[in-house]
Amino acid sequence: MSLSSRAFVRGVVATAATVLVLGLTPAAQSVVVLPADPARRCAWPVVYPVDANYAWPDTHAAYINQAVLLGPGEKVVITGRDPKARYWSITTYNLQDREVIDRVNDATVKRQGKGAKTTWTVTVSPRDNPRDPNSLKSAAAYTYGDPVDQQKVTVIMYRVYLSQTKGYTGGPLPVVTLHHDDGLGKRTERLTPCVGDQIKPPDQPVDLDTAVGVPAEFVRAEGGRFYPSYDTSYLAAQVPYDPSRILVVTGKAPRVPRQVRYWSLCQNVNAGDLPVVDCASDEDITLTDGRYTIAVVGPGQVPDRSRYPGVTFVEWTDPAETPADIPDAFLIWRNILPAKSFPYAVDKVPLGEPASPTMGDYAPVISHMTLEQLGG
Repeated sequence: MSLSSRAFVRGVVATAATVLVLGLTPAAQSVVVLPADPARRCAWPVVYPVDANYAWPDTHAAYINQAVLLGPGEKVVITGRDPKARYWSITTYNLQDREVIDRVNDATVKRQGKGAKTTWTVTVSPRDNPRDPNSLKSAAAYTYGDPVDQQKVTVIMYRVYLSQTKGYTGGPLPVVTLHHDDGLGKRTERLTPCVGDQIKPPDQPVDLDTAVGVPAEFVRAEGGRFYPSYDTSYLAAQVPYDPSRILVVTGKAPRVPRQVRYWSLCQNVNAGDLPVVDCASDEDITLTDGRYTIAVVGPGQVPDRSRYPGVTFVEWTDPAETPADIPDAFLIWRNILPAKSFPYAVDKVPLGEPASPTMGDYAPVISHMTLEQLGG
């Protein structure tokens, strides 16, 4: 979900599990669903950025979370259909270090059935089964009766990018079934989908670290910590606001889905909860001869945007607000699942290095223009 770099940026996101009081000791030997609030014992209780705008999410994505404690013989079975979306994946993490444990995506999952009846089943458990891409390893098994250890809390994140339906999920969410084992007998429990107030941010979100030392040109940022997606590669840049000039990003667009599965530019705030302000996905961006011009604009900078039909606009801040001090732009450029044969993708750029030498014409380049120059 968030990006990070050893050189200049760190970020974390909260999950459903952060409402857990670590002194809790479950009385029964069975799967523990988090958050511990009984009113939120349901499937997929936390969704970013719909109900929780933390850690620079992409506005065209949904990061849908379930958190559990699993005993040695227990598992979570997730059954679903491919959403109507550009991309989906399921990744497991442990709450303590938020590193990837295991993952599957729409390119690697094994499916059952054909046509409209095609389904898939992903199993999350403490058992390691590397030969089965649909079997994901959880955090270490929890011993019931012990105090809860964050390292043994499994966070399951279901990602959906660019939903093609009215909702953010691209269709019905996957069904979550718990397989309990109390040592004396086994039982299954199908969680009902969370609705209404059951879907909300964690009650105790973790603190977020701001980025430091980010240059004013796009450089490769690491995605290897804090609920990362190894299918996604990032560039980042931080640019001060200049009310007299327009911040413009230009470059050659990769082909979708042949060269990359998805790409986008997001404007974010490098402070507080690290919220996203606005994003332009590859589906939104106007191309002229295969190239894009994206203007990141503050309130009133471009009074009549209809005069610039070849320009895609991204908001610098809420256009309804006129803050005295507009924060720096914190720009994040995403590539998802670039083709191995595409030499100009973000993942080919060395970490911490500028994008241009490796990406050539496909590198996003930042410049500043007057209104007259923006109009050509």
